[in-house]
Amino acid sequence: MKNFIITFFISSALILSLCIGLITAIDPYDKLGNNFFGFETKAVAQSRENKFHMFESSKKDYTAFILGSSAAHRYSTKKINKLTGLTAFNYAVQHSTPIDYLAIIKHILSKSTPKLILLQLDFAGLDETYKVDNRLFNSPLNKFLKDQKPSKILFHNNNFTLDALRDSFRVVFVNKFGTARHIYLEDGNYLNEKPKRKAIKIRQGNSIAYSFSIERVRILKKINDLCVENQIRLVVFSAPLSIDHVEKIQSLEHLSNMHAKFKTEMTKVFGSFWDFQNSTVSKYNDYNYFLDSTHPSKEMSSLVLEILLGNKENHLLGEKLTQ
Repeated sequence: MKNFIITFFISSALILSLCIGLITAIDPYDKLGNNFFGFETKAVAQSRENKFHMFESSKKDYTAFILGSSAAHRYSTKKINKLTGLTAFNYAVQHSTPIDYLAIIKHILSKSTPKLILLQLDFAGLDETYKVDNRLFNSPLNKFLKDQKPSKILFHNNNFTLDALRDSFRVVFVNKFGTARHIYLEDGNYLNEKPKRKAIKIRQGNSIAYSFSIERVRILKKINDLCVENQIRLVVFSAPLSIDHVEKIQSLEHLSNMHAKFKTEMTKVFGSFWDFQNSTVSKYNDYNYFLDSTHPSKEMSSLVLEILLGNKENHLLGEKLTQ
């Protein structure tokens, strides 16, 4: 029995080590900047690299931009073009925080003269415990952040999951036997999706240890100053959340207080702030408007653009907060 237990633990440790080694070597989410096997694509699209090169190599004169996290992927540039007469580019990237937006705006200003920037902010993005994504520092955008350094992290929590192991094998399969799927289309738009007729899944909520970041507010002030200095119209708004997600935040006293502070501080920084994280989203509580509780669909994204840019007076969604 003793030998069995010893053999079991040694075998388990060996298998676990091999799995972690495989995930680290393949780095399916490109968190560590590793690519020991020279694969052309990873499990998750490298939005920062892709969009950087799309914008850098384009011959179009873009004058309007949408910035945000993956929740801003589905804002149609054609819709912005129609509402404003400007030529738009969607520069939204996954798991982003204010430092991403500062780097992106610096990139934009190095190549074009924008007239309009739509900046969608996540409540989570102002939380100190929500770490800056190291993919920013592994991307070409890093050259616009000379005073910033990546976190010294050997492993990320999502590398210790069965999803990470599955996606590592998927990376191997796609690169050796399959074809990479390109999810970003012309002008930075997201691929077309068919709505999934099912209940809205509530994604993992915000950290109960939420700590409001003064440094990230400072970065947002710098973004505002850059836009004022360059005479850019800046429209700032919160990423729509499903009503269940909003209520989940409001049910916890600390998170509710931080959520209120988020809205107040954003209004102070920018003078006005469109809030789409309130009870008005209850009227849009189905799969037509949300892919999950933190990712609005193209239908919801289109409605938000009409409210922000189309002077839609009889809207039932959102609230404009002013000082």
